[in-house]
Amino acid sequence: MFAPLILKISLMPKRTNEFQKLVYLVRTNLAAGAMVTESKMLRDRVTQKRREVDVCIEGRVGGQAVMVCVECRDHKRPADVQWVDALCTKHERLPTNALILASKSGFTPEARRVAEAYGIETFSLEDVDSIDFPSLIGANGTLWTKTVSITPTKVTATVLATDSLPEETVVLLQDNLLYIEDGSELCQATEYVQAVANSNSARDYLLAEGQEEHTWFEFRCEPPHDALKRPLFMKKLDPLVLRPISSFRIIGQCEFKIAPFAMHRAKLGGVHVSWGKTIAHGRLVLLVATMDDTGGQKVSITELPEA
Repeated sequence: MFAPLILKISLMPKRTNEFQKLVYLVRTNLAAGAMVTESKMLRDRVTQKRREVDVCIEGRVGGQAVMVCVECRDHKRPADVQWVDALCTKHERLPTNALILASKSGFTPEARRVAEAYGIETFSLEDVDSIDFPSLIGANGTLWTKTVSITPTKVTATVLATDSLPEETVVLLQDNLLYIEDGSELCQATEYVQAVANSNSARDYLLAEGQEEHTWFEFRCEPPHDALKRPLFMKKLDPLVLRPISSFRIIGQCEFKIAPFAMHRAKLGGVHVSWGKTIAHGRLVLLVATMDDTGGQKVSITELPEA
């Protein structure tokens, strides 16, 4: 069988707020070798009920499993000592090895002192104007997103000559089947065409070369083959014969959309962060670029839920 590209999209839960998503993506970028989970449910040792934690980072230190939990607060006022106390009590009954509290508006002095006494790390979102962000998000300080949608409208296959038949080009129909050399059925032609259209090479070429004025595309596969590099065939019923396919030609309509990210700049727990939102394929997405204190840079992008 052929091997089409499978694109997996992770949707964040509806209960997640944008600041929590921002913290999650920053931690994902920084957590090399660790598993980062958003809105993870952990079992309370006392009540045996499951409780939600905003972000969990699970890894191993010295061969031992370690769980770091992050709780986020997206309020206009600084987090107070009551919030710190409540979360400290909550995580005493959870399998938390270390707790991090993230407040978009910072913390009161008392809340920071209490958190420090508990051994809890705190960080807030601080506006930063003096950081050299061009190396993080581009020379002009702006990021752009390019998306493309394609609709194949016509597919033709060129089959080689046989002892009794000349070479010819035929239009593929939805129910045409493809075969391998021993006569075994591989798949419907439409499945193969979809795999080609969704392949990494097709996507990368379109995104690299396409512009908004382009409205049509053409793909050629010469010669087409399956995931095992076996040549493909079509079957003619009268006379009954397998005919090797020398090329596929796929043409259709395409639509490119290019839109800017309105980028924000800040410092989150000592990490330089730039993030922004835009519409891609009709969906709201969030992009987060981070630069740590060693200069390491990463970019993540995820879909945001509808309001």
